[in-house]
Amino acid sequence: MMSEEIQEIINSILNQAVQFVRLAGNSLIIYCDCKPGDLKQGYSIWLEPTWHFRNSVEVITGSRAAQTEDESEHENISGYFEQLYWKPIKRITIEPITNDLQIEMDEGIIIRTFVSDPSDEESWHIRDLNKGKRVIGNPRTIHTIEEDS
Repeated sequence: MMSEEIQEIINSILNQAVQFVRLAGNSLIIYCDCKPGDLKQGYSIWLEPTWHFRNSVEVITGSRAAQTEDESEHENISGYFEQLYWKPIKRITIEPITNDLQIEMDEGIIIRTFVSDPSDEESWHIRDLNKGKRVIGNPRTIHTIEEDS
């Protein structure tokens, strides 16, 4: 069962527009109401180690494809995420057994984590820069921590 505090943070992201997406290795970071380096407002959603990105027709890419050592291939994969810019986040759900995070946007766009190792310490986290809190999810638990100022 998710705490009220966690549900409140998740609800506060709804309808926030994606302003930037960063592919760092095979980690995916989605920025809402902020850009990288902003420390006082907005939200970032960090997905790792395993995730996929799809629309209503096909899987577009995933964390395994992003593991490439080829710089131009990595740049091409990063380009897929430009279609997310300025789209609002419509729904965020957490699967009850695995704690997989699913982010839904218009046009059937879904970004979802999936468990590949049940002992992973972190599958995803959401930073609420407005409140200075971080929600961390892994296959066994979801909890919040206070961010260092």
